[in-house]
Amino acid sequence: MNTATFFLVIDDNEVALREFKDTLKYLGYDDVYTVATASKAWAMLKVRDFGCVFSAWEMPEMSGLALLKIVRNDDRYVNLPFFLSDSSFNKTKVIEAGMAGVSGLLVRPFTVESIKNKVLAMKEMTGERPPSKEEVSLEKGMELLENGEQENALEVFQEMLREGETAEAYYNIGYIKTAQGLYQEGIEAFTKATQLDRFFAKAYEAMGRAYKELGEPGKAEECLQQAAKIYMSSEKDENAEQILHEILELQPDTVNVYNNLGVIYRKRGDLAGALTHYEKALKVHPDAPHIYYNIGRVHIDMNNPKKAVSHFRHALRLAPEFNEAKEALDGVELSLL
Repeated sequence: MNTATFFLVIDDNEVALREFKDTLKYLGYDDVYTVATASKAWAMLKVRDFGCVFSAWEMPEMSGLALLKIVRNDDRYVNLPFFLSDSSFNKTKVIEAGMAGVSGLLVRPFTVESIKNKVLAMKEMTGERPPSKEEVSLEKGMELLENGEQENALEVFQEMLREGETAEAYYNIGYIKTAQGLYQEGIEAFTKATQLDRFFAKAYEAMGRAYKELGEPGKAEECLQQAAKIYMSSEKDENAEQILHEILELQPDTVNVYNNLGVIYRKRGDLAGALTHYEKALKVHPDAPHIYYNIGRVHIDMNNPKKAVSHFRHALRLAPEFNEAKEALDGVELSLL
């Protein structure tokens, strides 16, 4: 794995976050992870190897500068390319960032060219390198798989494990075993893959389908739910949607599935579809305050403030300390004055 191509982008501005990710994809980088807070970024840094970090300076809870200081205080990340972005940088900020060990500063609003220049700077910092033995073996194994040479590919991936455990090797062994109908052996390999990389959505997905073949719907649903959760957190909504529908075939009355489908449809702008799925979730679980809250949010988007008020109030009757529902209700009621 070439960690220099794995990016972590942190910004509490959802629009800026999406635009930054889209720009990196336009530049040819598909492995982009996004989070809205510095604390979530720090948690993710501890479980995955990233080649570069882009963080907004100003954020609630913890600033990008504070995160940079935490990162540089850990010996594992002293050389990790870390860029800070802000609308402007005065002399004080430049000095503070430099003393904290920033790799570079990025002025907002971003342009494709400015982001490209920082990526080029990151490459200079990390240096180009030839592919590792692991990467060469992985590529060879994948090529054998594509040519239908499963046994030869299996030997390559098993040899990789003798050199050192990797999630990719275990995943591909699991893929071969399940293709051969050896579902339990496949599950064991997928489990190893997820232990090494707990964000490996494809491994959870494949493990869920293996459990499905073994006639264990409960375990299948658990794995597929985890895969869908990871896909949604990394904004791969199409993958998540496919898996959520697959879960419904196993368990038609799963509240979280309908609710998550509602979230996906609302993000997509399909408000009618979102409302339909939220209402299905409500039929299964009529006492869930967050579902009433989500329906209220859809009614705001659909310009139905009175219906929104009704659902926010219902959410608060079920959960009086539901702060998001309180704030939403106050906002709508003010607009109706």
